[in-house]
Amino acid sequence: MTRLKSLYVKDFRSIDGEVNLSFDAPIVLIHGPNGAGKTSLLSAIELALTGSVPSLSRAEPDYLTFLPHKDRPFGEVRLEIADEVGATRTADIRVTAEGITGAPLLARDQADYFSERSYLAQSTLGRLLEIYQHSEKKADSPLTRFVKELLGLDRMEALIGGLHSAGNIARLKAPVPAYGNARDEIAAKDSEFNNLLLDEVQVESAIKTQETALREQLLAIDPSLVEQLGDLSALRAQLEQDPDEERLLNLVRLKRELDVSQASWANANAAPGAAQRAAIETENSAARAALETWTKTQGNDLEALFNRAADLFPDLSDTSAPGNVDRADIFARRISPETTHIAASLDSHDQTLVQRDALVRQRDEARTRLRRLDEQIALAAEANEGLARALSDLGSHVHGDICPVCDRDFSETGPRSLAAHIAAKVGAMVEQAGRLQSLSRDRTNSATALAQLERELADATNSLLPDADISRLKARHANLVEIGKELDARRDLMVEGDALRSEAARTARALVVGQNADQSAVVLRNSLDDIARRVGVAVKGDDPTDDLIARIAEAISARDAGLSARQQSRRVAVDSLLALGNARDGKATARRALAATEAELAILRAQKAEADRMIEVAKDLVRQTREARGRVVRRVFNDELNAVWRDLFVRLAPEEPFIPAFAIPAGPGADIEAILETHHRRGGKGGNPRAMLSAGNLNTAALTLFLALHLSSKQKLPMLVIDDPVQSMDEVHIAQFAALLRTLSKQMKRQVVIAVHERSLFDYLCLELSPAFEGDRLNVIELGRNAIGQTISRWDPKLFVADRAIAA
Repeated sequence: MTRLKSLYVKDFRSIDGEVNLSFDAPIVLIHGPNGAGKTSLLSAIELALTGSVPSLSRAEPDYLTFLPHKDRPFGEVRLEIADEVGATRTADIRVTAEGITGAPLLARDQADYFSERSYLAQSTLGRLLEIYQHSEKKADSPLTRFVKELLGLDRMEALIGGLHSAGNIARLKAPVPAYGNARDEIAAKDSEFNNLLLDEVQVESAIKTQETALREQLLAIDPSLVEQLGDLSALRAQLEQDPDEERLLNLVRLKRELDVSQASWANANAAPGAAQRAAIETENSAARAALETWTKTQGNDLEALFNRAADLFPDLSDTSAPGNVDRADIFARRISPETTHIAASLDSHDQTLVQRDALVRQRDEARTRLRRLDEQIALAAEANEGLARALSDLGSHVHGDICPVCDRDFSETGPRSLAAHIAAKVGAMVEQAGRLQSLSRDRTNSATALAQLERELADATNSLLPDADISRLKARHANLVEIGKELDARRDLMVEGDALRSEAARTARALVVGQNADQSAVVLRNSLDDIARRVGVAVKGDDPTDDLIARIAEAISARDAGLSARQQSRRVAVDSLLALGNARDGKATARRALAATEAELAILRAQKAEADRMIEVAKDLVRQTREARGRVVRRVFNDELNAVWRDLFVRLAPEEPFIPAFAIPAGPGADIEAILETHHRRGGKGGNPRAMLSAGNLNTAALTLFLALHLSSKQKLPMLVIDDPVQSMDEVHIAQFAALLRTLSKQMKRQVVIAVHERSLFDYLCLELSPAFEGDRLNVIELGRNAIGQTISRWDPKLFVADRAIAA
């Protein structure tokens, strides 16, 4: 088993110099006056075993600074132990103000066990009950953790904690999001399924309506097509084979020939006689000469203006316009809206520039305000709200003008009292902290406003047009305005030129008609008779040509109307056919989606049902686990832990009427909380031991609780290290205490290390704990200081000596 062998300490805490001691004995007694270094010696053991000194950290978090002896750069600790197999292990620890170097001897779980179950420091004894029960949550206190460890409830607690979420759906969403998602998905799938059912009904209704309309259309086109409604592909192919298309093309050609013949006949009737031909030729020559003169003087400049306008609109063609006025109108319809658009773009650009400059100014002002707020916050941040709370708490301990921290008399500084000075200081710090919060809110608002201005400024900057685009738009706007004005100014010249060109064209046509009138009349009549036969109009030799032309035109129009109506009916039928096909495809898709959704919904519902079943199983398991835990707790508290504590306490404080004990949980399902109470010897319960016991018996209760916890828990380290346990007790039965130590050492196989400062008690314990059989040993260690204050030590082993006295 693990036991201490030897300890070497140099310049550690109050140890000034070197101390080399042997601990290789079942019981080790340490004696020395107060301040000789007993507690430092035990702290060195704790440091070498655990790597830290938890007993000091509770009082001073920065205790590492004070581990080396005063004015020494470092301290050394070397501890030698024998492990379970008898092998020797050594820890060399070096401590400085900056930290600890060296590996401890114990693993983390054994180190925690030593600090909590094997080592009882003198400073801890008086506050042991408070330390054991101190925690924001009673279920997390050190005593509660020990009870759970003692009872072996870790797995039960883990099971209850792990299944806690199963008791409520809201709690279950975080650890098992799939369950909540499944519930939501089932509702969504239900809604989707109902929507799909409604869609299927609507699609069925639409299919019936479209089939009725298509049947009526097919009856109008060809009744035999109705029988093919079952095969939409074949029906569509037959509808797309349009036999009327070629007939319509023939009608278009016949109508064009009729129009040409009608125009030729009208020209022939209007042709002048031979006497008029010379006048027409003279008139034609004069019209052409006037047109050429206008073109040379005005027409070329006007054409150059049109070319300039065409360069501005490369996508616009004006060559199809019949006259100059029409060409000018074409360009004017483009110039006016584009001029307006460019002017609006330039105005928007100018307004954006003004907006950007205003935003830049606002941004600079916001940045200046933010810098000022930062400076004010930096000045106000020197106030310490935590220090104000500390001073406020300290004020409750101030009585008079003596400072509870430095023990100086504050009245020496002036007539003002110490309590008034602390109150004023706290008030100033709280006021400064409030101002800092106000400044922080102003800074947050200013930073938000600055970020908004930055975004608006970026948007304004991005919306500005590049300088090259601005220059191009300005140049195009000027050209458009200039060309538009010139077109308006030259409109009279355009009208004049159009009139001259029309007159020249008219005289040229009249001249051609006159020249062709004689030979074309016979050819024209023959062409009309041929068209009439092809259209199906009866022709008589004496029919007037004008009447024949009218009858042919009426026949062509009637046939064109009939063919166009049939062709339109085919197109409508094809569209209805496509719509019906799409509706049938949509119906099939909807049915597949409905089946898929129904299958998914069935799977989700089955999964949710299985999850609900598992949740109920988990709830029942939690209930059964809580009940089993309650039964274990009641049995262990009554039969084991409370019995051991009572036996130990009664031995050391036989006159105390109130006996400390663990409170049994109220019900089998209640949470495990280690709460202390007292029981009167004559029956009945009392309050917490800290309220019912005297200071001395309270220390006795703490000592016996520590020993009871040590004896009740699973043994990890067979040793007990106790620092001056009887220094502040009253009415302690010393003989019983010595017998208890002997029992712990001899029967419980614990290595016991006890430090005491009273010489008489030390001598008594040396006598009571002296070796009682061969192989037993007691090591006694005495500490002191020499004339210059250095630590001196001496240790002696006491071996078994047989009693040779002969009774008289």
